[in-house]
Amino acid sequence: MSTVSAETSAPATAVTIRPATEQDYDAATTLFRSTMGAEYLLGRDLWGAVCTAPTHRALMAQDAAGTVVAMAIVVVSDRIRLAAGTRRRRYHLDELIVAPARRRQGIGRALLEHVKVLAQQDAPSYIIVNCDFMNVAARRSYESAGLYLVRQSADRFEVAFS
Repeated sequence: MSTVSAETSAPATAVTIRPATEQDYDAATTLFRSTMGAEYLLGRDLWGAVCTAPTHRALMAQDAAGTVVAMAIVVVSDRIRLAAGTRRRRYHLDELIVAPARRRQGIGRALLEHVKVLAQQDAPSYIIVNCDFMNVAARRSYESAGLYLVRQSADRFEVAFS
């Protein structure tokens, strides 16, 4: 658990960043609904799996009053490239959600910095983030945090089996 002061031009907001637990289900649901709509239903079993799986880092940011104001979900995997002869730990920032009323206060940046520390401790590693090209605020946040654009692409192909 770490306490950081989120610094921006707005007043600093101190948040505590901690691992998510299954008890954070309601707070996570509220955060997801703030971006996906009021009808969104977060699967309780899936939330529990994200909180406990060794392949994931689920983080919650809470303010001084103990209210969860943001979260990050990171998928961690080994990236083995046989042709290059390398193996690095990949931290894929899958979700970074800040409560709408708490945006632009440095809270998302504080979560991102926490993820960077986790990845640095697990070197050799890297962080990857997929961001919609039209989401200018997110793009600027990632760039100001030291991430850089490696590819612009909206094309993605996959096949799923149930």
